[in-house]
Formats: sequence, C-alpha cells, structure tokens
Amino acid sequence: MSGRNTSRGVTRGRQRVPLARIENEVQRLVTFSKRRTGLFKKASEMSTLCGTEIAMVVFSPSGKPFSFSNPDMNTVLTKYFGEIPNIEANVHEHIIRAHRDAKMRAMTSQINVLEAQIDEEMLVNQALREVEKGRPSISDLQLPELQLMKQQMETLLYQVTEKLNMFSMMGAQSQAREARFGGNYGAGPSGV
Repeated sequence: MSGRNTSRGVTRGRQRVPLARIENEVQRLVTFSKRRTGLFKKASEMSTLCGTEIAMVVFSPSGKPFSFSNPDMNTVLTKYFGEIPNIEANVHEHIIRAHRDAKMRAMTSQINVLEAQIDEEMLVNQALREVEKGRPSISDLQLPELQLMKQQMETLLYQVTEKLNMFSMMGAQSQAREARFGGNYGAGPSGV
C-alpha cells in the first residue's frame, strides 16, 4: 500500500469561476447574496484592521439597494465630498427615492407606449366606421360576398384576440413587477 490515503475522496479544490454573467436567475440571486455578504465582511475586516472609513452601495439583480458603511454613511460622504446643503439626513431615503424615480420613468415610458397603441386603435376604429357607411346592407349581399365578409371578420377576430392577449401579458408582467418591487422599497438585507 502506498503512502496515500485512498479512503479519502479526491477534491478539485477551489476552482476559478469564469467571469461571465450567470444566466440562471436562481443561481444568480444566490451568488449575489453570498458574494454581497462576503464583500461586506471583507470591507468590515479592512475597516477594523486598518482603521479605514468605508461606504459602499450594492444593487441586487432586482434593483434593491444594500449598503455598508463604517462609521456611518453620512460621516463618510460628508468627509470626502464635503457638506452638501441639499443632501438629506438619511442617505438610505435618497437611494430609495432615486430607485422610485427610475421606476416612475420606466412606468411613464410604458404608459406612453400604451397611449400610442390606444390612439392607433382609435384611428383603425374610425376607419372601420367610415368603411361601414359605404357598405350595402347584409341582406342585399350574395353568397360569395357573404363568404368573403365572413373570412374578413374571422381574420379581424383573430387580430383582435392576438392584441388582447398581448395587452393581457403586458398587464401580467406589470403586476409581476409590482409584486416583485411592491411597496417594499426599504434597503437592507431582508431580501434580494
């Protein structure tokens, strides 16, 4: 028997992780949480060992802010950036307000797109009414004309159904975003 202990499993040790975006959302959130904890721990150790002042803000993949500072965020910012007269006493509120403003801009953009789609549909509706004025009564049409009209109406029904499905999906995505970001704009380690 050689000097090696064969009963122990052979491990590969620490492997270098390729620096590329993690595509799996669950793995990305877990990695973010672990790395954020490690980053804040290293910052705390550096501050304690070297007597440094540290302030850092990290945003999760979902956009939630996390911060670490020693001794505190306002002291560090005031020391290095000077006294800013309009700065709010609580930096966390400032970060949260910036996040809300960004969310409002995104929602405003989405509202503008929906309003443009509504305007387009109103123009189509008006055009359909104009066309309807020039059409003869259905009772006066022959069978081939009625079959053509039926085919056109089925096509229109399909297009309207597709448009409604698109609006339903956009509404569901909007509700999912609201559920994800909801009223919890607070910073802290309670979630990702």
